[in-house]
Amino acid sequence: MSKNTSQKLIATAAILAIANIAAFSAAIPVFNTGVNNSGGLLGNATIDSHYALISAPSPYTAAYTGTGTDTLGSNPYLDDGPNSRWINPSGWMGEWLPAANYLYRTTFSLSGLIPSSASLSLNIASDNSCKVFLNGVDTGILTSATGFSSFAAFSINSGFLAGLNTLDFALNNAVDLSVGNFNPTGLRVELNGTANVVPEPTSVALIGLGGMMLFALRRK
Repeated sequence: MSKNTSQKLIATAAILAIANIAAFSAAIPVFNTGVNNSGGLLGNATIDSHYALISAPSPYTAAYTGTGTDTLGSNPYLDDGPNSRWINPSGWMGEWLPAANYLYRTTFSLSGLIPSSASLSLNIASDNSCKVFLNGVDTGILTSATGFSSFAAFSINSGFLAGLNTLDFALNNAVDLSVGNFNPTGLRVELNGTANVVPEPTSVALIGLGGMMLFALRRK
């Protein structure tokens, strides 16, 4: 084997080692609506511990999985399952609740992950329209006011923070002129995402060593 060929093989190995270390990723620890810690569906009218109801008209204070799937008749809600369930403030999807704003929040940690590399995919169904905020900043995501019979797909690729992050769903239960200031409402979310893992000190050392090898080969 010639000297040049040997150098090229070493350089290639160093580049591949650096790329593999830098690109190692992991799942972001997020939860769909209406599931337990293992991702299984919660029972009917059960508090969803992963989604807090931050703001709502009195006396509503928590997010519950729903019971029943129909709205006012012609536009049924998307059926529950297999990976998520509807949540709302009362536990009954057909209950007429005040026309107002309802703010749901889920939190997740990027501890050990690189925020700038994070990416999150969202499937959202809502009654009525819903805006999404990441760490208090508007993501530009807005669902249709009639988007409760199917999911709409979105993504977030920036705005993540090291450590704890908040994802807010600002849902508006709009006034229905045909029935007045009370009508059904609910939120359904499915989430998944990844981010690159912060390299261990030994990995950082290997990256530095690989860089030194490439520098030395270039000088030769």
